[in-house]
Amino acid sequence: MSSITDAYERLVKLYNAGDLEGLVNSYTEDAVLVTPEGTAQGRAAIRERWASDKASFPDRTLTIELITERGDTVASEFTWIATNTGPLVQPDGTELPPTGRRIHAKGMELVQVRDGKIAMHRGYWDTMALAVQLGLVPGGATA
Repeated sequence: MSSITDAYERLVKLYNAGDLEGLVNSYTEDAVLVTPEGTAQGRAAIRERWASDKASFPDRTLTIELITERGDTVASEFTWIATNTGPLVQPDGTELPPTGRRIHAKGMELVQVRDGKIAMHRGYWDTMALAVQLGLVPGGATA
């Protein structure tokens, strides 16, 4: 395994451990995090994004299913399992009450490493499937 893959795997371990400070310090000062919820640039914005995630889903666990590396970039496929026990903060800042539902999602990440830290982090997953699992889609629609 290379230092590029090691940096990503450390990030996942810190995420799973709920170590917010360690997680944020794994990013460069000018890092960019892009997810379906929006873009966070810089450590302060990334801290806010991950703190919100942790508050909504304190028991969250990300499991790497597949990982590949090319140059300074890692691509992975993951499984994410969590229970929604905290408020869900929407992109516009409104909050939805916790649903108490356990969710399961597959997704992918593309992570660029610079000097042993995460410089660019892009995450992709099906937000509609998560909304269905959380019971947020009216009429029992399915994904």
